[in-house]
Amino acid sequence: MKNKAIKCVEIFIECLNYIIINYALSNMAMLLKNNPLFILFFASEIWYMENFWKKICGLSGNKVVSAVLLIACFAIHIGMVYFIGRVVGDIVAFNS
Repeated sequence: MKNKAIKCVEIFIECLNYIIINYALSNMAMLLKNNPLFILFFASEIWYMENFWKKICGLSGNKVVSAVLLIACFAIHIGMVYFIGRVVGDIVAFNS
């Protein structure tokens, strides 16, 4: 029972981590949409999505649960981008 509770807490923390990191990566990708670095941040989102799915699959031991959690977290991430918005600003050099 204690082991199951620990796994549930770890899955919850992984989900929160995924949502926050993907939100930040999306903001950077949108900020750099006219820059070739866009590819780096978009690829990082895809790579992190794969790692998240593998981690959740390892913790839960069920591919269906992993897929449902991935879809739910992705939907929350997109909802944050839509409802909260994106970070707006200019890229400023450190030496200016």
